[in-house]
Amino acid sequence: MEFLRRPFLWLSVLLFPLLYGLDKVFLLPSVRDHFVQPGGMMYYRQRTEQLDLLKEHLQRIGDSSQTVIVLGDSRSFGIGRHVAMFAGYKNPDIWNFAGPQAVPAYHDYLIEKILAMPNAPKHFIIGLSPDGLARNAGIFGSPVLVYAVDERFIEENRTMIPQRDMDIYTRSRRFALQGMQFSFGTLFSRIQGSLTQPDLDKQLSSLGVREDQFSQDQLVMLRQLATVRHEDLKYYNYYKSPHRTILNATGGAQLAWWGRMSDEKLKAETDQLVSLYLQRFVVSQEQMFFLERAMKRIKQAGGTAVVFWPAVNPHLRKVYEEEPAISQIWTRAVQIAEENDIKTINFNEPGRMTCQDYYDASHLSVTCFPAITTTLLETLLGRRPERPAGPIPFL
Repeated sequence: MEFLRRPFLWLSVLLFPLLYGLDKVFLLPSVRDHFVQPGGMMYYRQRTEQLDLLKEHLQRIGDSSQTVIVLGDSRSFGIGRHVAMFAGYKNPDIWNFAGPQAVPAYHDYLIEKILAMPNAPKHFIIGLSPDGLARNAGIFGSPVLVYAVDERFIEENRTMIPQRDMDIYTRSRRFALQGMQFSFGTLFSRIQGSLTQPDLDKQLSSLGVREDQFSQDQLVMLRQLATVRHEDLKYYNYYKSPHRTILNATGGAQLAWWGRMSDEKLKAETDQLVSLYLQRFVVSQEQMFFLERAMKRIKQAGGTAVVFWPAVNPHLRKVYEEEPAISQIWTRAVQIAEENDIKTINFNEPGRMTCQDYYDASHLSVTCFPAITTTLLETLLGRRPERPAGPIPFL
């Protein structure tokens, strides 16, 4: 009876199981689609939908001989049909499936699914970053296992998943809301966004420009971009999110990273990046296995591919050169590629890149991607641009 006189005790006994049960609702895809968090969750959800869009597209066009699939991490986001068009290509058919912090296991997962499609494409561009092959980074667990792959893949490849990454995935299922990385800060900012409207004039003024300096078409695109950056509550709904609309319109490419960071900020951000992912670097042999299996799948399907080492800023490049384990990754990747008749390009080689616009410590500005895309398509398809390059698209 003493127990009943203390309601906080028996209420907690009832409340905790109830909350635990309610938490599991967030494992349902239909529920998760209405609580989409920014970043990885949005991108990987769109990639899942894009697989269906690609399948429909392949059935519709009949000839997939010019269809190109792009895989990689966020350093491959800028490769897409819009950039290819502005590089001078007519009617490029490029589908970008790169994912934030994606690892070779994700590329292998997608390649298997894409090659199983009717009229499957046979041309692949694969961006390879050392971050994705760092065994201790934990990014295989989240975002990849948590958001990107299905349960079948996890079950079939359980022996190739490090325990640390598996634990991350298991916790994301045990505590679903936490596993989604639900952010109350994001909730607050989206509530604020719903109460206000994006002010394009103010944003342009902060950059020292005026609306009358742009054409009507450019203003329309700028307003779309301002809306995308002005998040409100509708961003929780995957189907209403402007991010989904834009990614579907660009075939998965992301063209929002414009500009050049100062060298001082670049150095500071690079130091932070190195401390997060590249200190005490240990190569993931599991990811090397997935990389090799992905290349073998392409060869066995009669496909072609080019694997590239993305250009990085000079400060990060120095780290690459001084860390033997990182250099070993590219050496081994080239060896695997040669064994599978796959071409390779190292954009960090001297003279390979003329564009040195770094948006941040990890990424090039989208202004560099027409040249990158041209090099990759020439190598992969033997196809040069059909017309002179135009201006970089606003999007």
